Amino acid sequence: MTKIIVKIITVVLKMSRLSVASLIALVESVLLKMEGNTNFVIPNPDLAEVAKLKDDLKDTAASAAKGSKAAKALVPVKRRALELAMYTLKSYVQSTSNSSPETAFAVAESSGMGVKTITPRKARVFSVKNMEQEGQVKVICPRDKGDITFEFAYTNTPSIEASFINTGFLPKSSRIISALIVGAKYTFRYRIVTKDGTSDWSDVITIIVT
Repeated sequence: MTKIIVKIITVVLKMSRLSVASLIALVESVLLKMEGNTNFVIPNPDLAEVAKLKDDLKDTAASAAKGSKAAKALVPVKRRALELAMYTLKSYVQSTSNSSPETAFAVAESSGMGVKTITPRKARVFSVKNMEQEGQVKVICPRDKGDITFEFAYTNTPSIEASFINTGFLPKSSRIISALIVGAKYTFRYRIVTKDGTSDWSDVITIIVT
């Protein structure tokens, strides 16, 4: 079975640094690709409304280029109105695309807008692994913003609470533990210190040391 990797998509519409002419060209390209596009059945705002705002800006900019002071004053107003409409349209494209995560990128891209994908990072989990050197393991625990120090504990007799050996608190979220008995089964756990205090001990991981 083919594994589908679902990515988070963000629709990109960089308009603030574009010239008026470049902005109009961008809007015209988006309108051309979205008109009749079956991925976007009921655009918000309506494409005709966006086209009108685009034409208003185009006409005003043309009048301003001919020296009309009134038109020059109106250009930023018309531009802002068009940009706001496009930002609303961008939100519509993103929400519509994300309604089907498996095809989100293709749907968003068909709008003519830019698209970025973010592959979610796998959450770090508590892990224990044997090292190349006999009797040595590496323990790693998740680290979040606000964590200050970390302590690990281990034992080969987990039924006896007092048998756990604590490694002491250090700012690193990983530790190498050595001098373990090869072939023995060890249990490991950790806890974290934050500004709010010390956490409870984590769930345990048990491995056979090699």
